[in-house]
Amino acid sequence: MKVSNRVKRNISFVLTIIGCAIIVARIVEPIMSKSITGQNWFEIIGAIVITYCAFDNFNIYRKRVRDGIIFGSR
Repeated sequence: MKVSNRVKRNISFVLTIIGCAIIVARIVEPIMSKSITGQNWFEIIGAIVITYCAFDNFNIYRKRVRDGIIFGSR
């Protein structure tokens, strides 16, 4: 079963939105509790990297859908 680029784009978009919410949560929690540690920075940077990967995939599939490529890449 093939999954279209439009479905992959939508999934990547949702993952990007969720990643942004996680980044905000990872930033706000230590500020509110006033305990910023090295582990907090590691969690924030990890969330940023994963969210960037999801956003990059979203851009790739968005360009393919805009170019009319429904399945695969050309």
